[in-house]
Amino acid sequence: MEGKTESYHQKSPRWRVYQGLEIVMNTETKKNKITLFPGGFQKVKNYGYPGLDIWTGDDFPDDLKYPDFFIGHSAGASFVLRYAAKRTSQYIFVNPLVKRKGIFFLFSRWIKYAFQEGLPTEKFIPLKYWPGALIKVINLSRIDFLSAAKDIPKENITVIRGKNDNFFCDEEAARIIQENGIRLIEVAAGHDWNENIEEAVARIIRG
Repeated sequence: MEGKTESYHQKSPRWRVYQGLEIVMNTETKKNKITLFPGGFQKVKNYGYPGLDIWTGDDFPDDLKYPDFFIGHSAGASFVLRYAAKRTSQYIFVNPLVKRKGIFFLFSRWIKYAFQEGLPTEKFIPLKYWPGALIKVINLSRIDFLSAAKDIPKENITVIRGKNDNFFCDEEAARIIQENGIRLIEVAAGHDWNENIEEAVARIIRG
């Protein structure tokens, strides 16, 4: 059975500014417990949801292990699959690393993505954490997305893909997701988190 593909283009209703970045705040989601894991070398505070700064060596406290929703962006999705304790949660994977690739391939793609999408430096963790973060990325790159996701009921999984993500979650990855019967939502975005991805996430959480 092929996964269902949907498309959202609306912007989120409410915004705040954090260090020059526009971050969406959805008051309707506050009743749900949410744990977010950021994309490679990024900070949780970029996203507007509670979560774990996995790239700066934070521990995984118990109060974040059992949410209603896990959200994982990019390599953060691989972290969810490796360490998430509660498999009955809802899982939202944003531009996940579906296909296993070598670390040199991933790093070269990450450099292209960072420059082509023009990521502001404020979104990145401090440079002193990069060596440790790179080791984590290497370890997480060994995770096979589909094999790890088999432990989760498919009805509990949604993948959100940016239609212009030509770096990691590309059209081939979208095809693999659909062929495995996983719900896929495609939005106007690249690989990085933006307002269209935020709106899709908020819709899922609101139900």
